[in-house]
Amino acid sequence: MSLLLGQVLTVLLFAQVGFVVWNIRVVRRPPPRRWPVDAPLISVLVPARDEAASIGACVDALLAQDYPNLEIMVLDDDSTDGTAGLAGRDPRVHVVAGAPRPNGWTGKNWACDQLAARARGEVLCFVDADTFLSPDAVSRAAGELHHDDLGLVSMLLKTDTGTVAEVVLMPMVNHALLALLPAALMERPTHPSLAVALGPFVMVRRAAYIAAGGHAAAPEHIVDDVQLARAVKAAGHRVALRNGTTLVHTRWYTGFREIWDGFSKNAYGGLAYRPGVALAALLIVAPALLLPFLRLGAGLTIGGAIAIPALQVSLILSTRAITSHVGRDPLWSIALHPVMIAVWAGALARSMVLARTGREIEWKGRKYATGPPRPGF
Repeated sequence: MSLLLGQVLTVLLFAQVGFVVWNIRVVRRPPPRRWPVDAPLISVLVPARDEAASIGACVDALLAQDYPNLEIMVLDDDSTDGTAGLAGRDPRVHVVAGAPRPNGWTGKNWACDQLAARARGEVLCFVDADTFLSPDAVSRAAGELHHDDLGLVSMLLKTDTGTVAEVVLMPMVNHALLALLPAALMERPTHPSLAVALGPFVMVRRAAYIAAGGHAAAPEHIVDDVQLARAVKAAGHRVALRNGTTLVHTRWYTGFREIWDGFSKNAYGGLAYRPGVALAALLIVAPALLLPFLRLGAGLTIGGAIAIPALQVSLILSTRAITSHVGRDPLWSIALHPVMIAVWAGALARSMVLARTGREIEWKGRKYATGPPRPGF
């Protein structure tokens, strides 16, 4: 046991630092792109449900894009707060009233499916209503799609925060992607399960979207963004993740309760409902990232060797410092990294229990099943 907690874990943590550095080379910042006036039409598609607080600023940012050939479409998903009126203030924005949601569909999947069916563009760009783009975000992402012959590209995002819980916990999104996901393998055609997208900004070629079955391929799947990326890759198209932390920002959740429910809703589905992977994360990865802090604390308070635990803690925090720098997260939250890992592990455990027991979770006024999609959908 001492060998596992000492030399073996230390070597693995050194390797993780190198892994993150390599991932940053792959998940690179898209360079500026200049497009001619006859550039391919891109349809920017925004599903919106009770988003009055953000939809105006979201649409304004889309209207300010420097890409020369856009159509902007917002689907009002049965909002009760005036979202449609705020979205349609400019005649260049086409606002669509959503149809009633059929059985077997999540609200987000159904909204995106309706938007895609109406869109005219060769490229579809799905943007959440609480997400804000820099003026060159679409043109840079489209450049990646074209230059690297991708079927789908998504972006690491900068997370907007308003509470201490968000500052402490939300860096987990970019940290997990950079510290645990083999980004280079994601771009290769094999292993469709090694694909990911972040729902606030997903750009996909229409041909790849159709080949993958679009959002209709898994209408009940709770993690629509990751599932779409995997389906596009399974259909034979390349998928990539890029660093858009200077191009795209969003506030994922507001406060601890939303974070806890949001992670619990998505975590197990994000691992493709694979119990072996989830258990490995809970029983191996999380303990390996938490035990050095406990051993160092014990050594400092009640005595004992601290050299190896101190080295391990420094490696873990170095990895986190790199991902927080890339993700543009507040650096003071690095000191609370063990809290983030512990809460994330708890949310994953809850997500797995909810899914395995067939329980539902409420989100934006609707109840959703957290388990795998049922056969026949």
